[in-house]
Amino acid sequence: MELKQSAQEYEIPHQLAYYECNELGHPTLSMVMSMLMVVADKQSDQLGLSQENIQATGGTWVIVSFEGTLDLQSLKIGDTVILGTRATGYNRFFATREFWLRDKDGQKEYAHVQSLLAFMNLTSRKMEPIPEKIITAYQAPKVKRVPRGRRPKPIAADALLTEKRYHVRYFDLDANRHVNNARYFDWLLDPLGEQVLPTHQ
Repeated sequence: MELKQSAQEYEIPHQLAYYECNELGHPTLSMVMSMLMVVADKQSDQLGLSQENIQATGGTWVIVSFEGTLDLQSLKIGDTVILGTRATGYNRFFATREFWLRDKDGQKEYAHVQSLLAFMNLTSRKMEPIPEKIITAYQAPKVKRVPRGRRPKPIAADALLTEKRYHVRYFDLDANRHVNNARYFDWLLDPLGEQVLPTHQ
């Protein structure tokens, strides 16, 4: 199993645990997104950019959007997968990062995700320019415009909707003191219920 571990690309192995999977034994979307964030954190740590070091600048990374493809049904508890990431570009206010989840032999990719990030001031809670000393460590190209991803399709006025209200709990918050991105995936899918979730991806 050959892993890429550089400033440009970074991969780590991961064995799927039972708590990362649903009742059918497949990894959940929220857990996959959390796993992908782990590989980004590991790469940052290796570059000397731990969360503590980044927050010492007075700011932190915030994920603005995700877009990608997933095929998780053939994965099951106990499988070993490779989590990977690379920084793909940045400008003054935004950065892009790519993630993947593949098998250990490099034959199949189960997830491929593009993300858009901004840098937020921890005191004002507003976006600010990305510090050069942070972004240059990832050796991503500086670009004039970063891709923003596609907008979601509008929901038809006569669409059948299912609604469920959620109260944000203390344990939903992350170290940036806002809801962890992976939680949103659970909230989006949960209202579909037990009639739909076991039979649909």
